[in-house]
Amino acid sequence: MKKSIWVVVIMIVVSLLAINTPGVTRHVQTVYAVWDDGRVLERLNWQTLVRWWHRLRNESDDGGHRASLTSSPVPATPNCPMTSFTPPKLVDPRSPKAFGAAGDGKTDDTKAFQAAIDAGDVLVPAGTYLLNHTVVVTASNRHLQCEPGVTLKKTIRKNGNMFNFEGPSTGNSVVGCNFVGANPTRIREWDRDGEYDIPIQTNGAVDHFVLAGNSFRDFFGQSMFQTEGQGGGTGDILMFNSFANCPLYGIALVGSVNGRVAYNLADNCRMGPENNDATQDTGGNVLECNRMVNGGNITGGANGEGGVDYSGNVVRHNILDGGYMQISPPEHGKPAKYIDNTCNDCGTE
Repeated sequence: MKKSIWVVVIMIVVSLLAINTPGVTRHVQTVYAVWDDGRVLERLNWQTLVRWWHRLRNESDDGGHRASLTSSPVPATPNCPMTSFTPPKLVDPRSPKAFGAAGDGKTDDTKAFQAAIDAGDVLVPAGTYLLNHTVVVTASNRHLQCEPGVTLKKTIRKNGNMFNFEGPSTGNSVVGCNFVGANPTRIREWDRDGEYDIPIQTNGAVDHFVLAGNSFRDFFGQSMFQTEGQGGGTGDILMFNSFANCPLYGIALVGSVNGRVAYNLADNCRMGPENNDATQDTGGNVLECNRMVNGGNITGGANGEGGVDYSGNVVRHNILDGGYMQISPPEHGKPAKYIDNTCNDCGTE
C-alpha cells in the first residue's frame, strides 16, 4: 500500500478513537511526523497504539508534556538519581512589565524584554508574552526565569530567533519558561524562511549556559535550543526540559564541548551533537537519563563533513519508547560511546 494511503488510514483511525479526548490534534500530528520520517510501518503495531491511547487519555490539552524542575521524565535509579534541579539564584530581578510589557498575548513585548535583560536578571510574572522579534543578550551572568503561568509565544514564520545569547559570555540561564511557536503541524521546509526560527540560540563562546525546567513546542526552526560556532561554548547544563513537535532537534550541540544533557523529555524530537564539519569542537558531552517518545531519537553525533570525531561524547542510561538511536558516525568520522540505554519498540541506525 502506498505511503499516502497508510497515513490517511491511520489518521482516520486515531481521530475516531480520540473523539472528545484531549490532545487529538497533537497526536494526529505525531502520526503524520512518523510517516514523514518514513517510519510508520516500523511502528504500526498493537503496543504503539496502546501507548498512544493511554497518552491521549491522560494528557491535558495545554500542550501535553510540561517540564518541571521537580519532576524527572525517567524513574529514579542509581544511574539516574536526580528528582529535582536547583536553578541559579536571581540577583535583584526586574519584571518585563516594568519596562512596558503587556503580557496579553497580542502586543509585541520584545522591546520590553530587551530592556529588562539589559538592566539585569529578569523574573517574568504570569501572562502570555508575544515575542515576534529577537532579544539579544551580550552580558554574562544574566538569568531569565519565569513564574508559573508564563507563556512566551511567537506567531509568525521568519528567520529570527526569540533569544540570541552572544559570546564571549558565561553563566547565563533560562529557567521555567513555556515557549510556543507558530508551527503546530510540524512543517519542515529548510528552503523557506523559518530554518532559524529557534527559541534560544547561543553563538560563539557562550560558556556554562543553563537551560532548565523549560517547555518548547511548535517552532519552525531546525532546533529548539542550539549552540553555534567554531567554538560553540563549554560546560552547558541542559536539564529537566521538555521538547515536543520539533521539525528536527530539541537540543542541537554544534561546536560545543563538556555539556550535560540530562533528564529531558523529547516528544518527536532529536537530541545530540551535530557539527557541520571537522573544524568545530566536540567532545566531553554527556547525554544521560533522557526519555525519548513518539519517534524521538538521540545521538552522540552522527553528521558532519570531513570526518568528525565524536568519540569523546557519551550517551548512557537513556530510555527510548519508540523512535531510534542514531549511532552511525559521519563518513570517515568516529562514533560516540553508547552505554546501557533502554530501547522499547525502537531501533538503531
